[in-house]
Amino acid sequence: MQKTITFPSEVSGMAINGSCQSTVMFEPAKPDTGIVFIRNDLLEKPEVECLPNYAFVNKRWSSLMKDGVYIEHTEHVLAAIAALEITNIRIHLNCPYLPVISDFSSWGFMQALLEAVPITQTAPKKFIAVKEPLWVLDSFETKGGNRYDSLLLGLPSTNFSITYLLNYPDKEIPTQLAHFSTAKDDQSLSEFAKARSFILDSEYDSMMQLFGENIKKCLMIPSDKTKLRWSNEIARHKVLDLVGDLMLLGKPIKGHFIGFRSGHSANIDMVRLLNR
Repeated sequence: MQKTITFPSEVSGMAINGSCQSTVMFEPAKPDTGIVFIRNDLLEKPEVECLPNYAFVNKRWSSLMKDGVYIEHTEHVLAAIAALEITNIRIHLNCPYLPVISDFSSWGFMQALLEAVPITQTAPKKFIAVKEPLWVLDSFETKGGNRYDSLLLGLPSTNFSITYLLNYPDKEIPTQLAHFSTAKDDQSLSEFAKARSFILDSEYDSMMQLFGENIKKCLMIPSDKTKLRWSNEIARHKVLDLVGDLMLLGKPIKGHFIGFRSGHSANIDMVRLLNR
């Protein structure tokens, strides 16, 4: 069945680019509303529906844009919504940017949504299902001059699951594997909500220009690798990002996704394939 929240709730933090304080207010919504963002800072309070036609990658995060109205940094809030199986919600913003909270993870959003008390509605849940194998294949070159392939597969399945393999031989990141499934005998998605984002020490100066003071909330690799919450925390965060990006479809999904060095760009390409 579809699900919304019982009470409004809000959460605040620094905008992802460090430009201002961002506050998000979650509001209950009727069945079949879907996920809708509202820009309260603009005169007509325009609404941007969470739909694949509006999705794009901006810098190092995922976003929505409709008729020139932007909703920036959607992946972590959408991952929290997916983890709690919420299908109908209205999300009010005081600026274009979702806030960075709980060290670039989804945990703070989950806490705010739990305080709002998720509730089942009477309408049946509508899924998007992977009907045939889909893939996004890409390649990229690192600053060290090494070229690597990345791959994201989408396979038919009766539930929703993700397997992610992180492997960068020329970087000081150990190979990591993370997996979750909605099957009862596997880890629940909520166990991934505290996994934090990361940057490489060598990226610090360039990322400071993107994130501002928020950079202090990122894991620094390799200097922070002994402080990981789990030995595969970086791969776990990649799973979290993929879950949030897939929610740009606007509906829950059934399929098994396998990522190998993939990121936001491949995730959005997969969303577009699923929307055909």
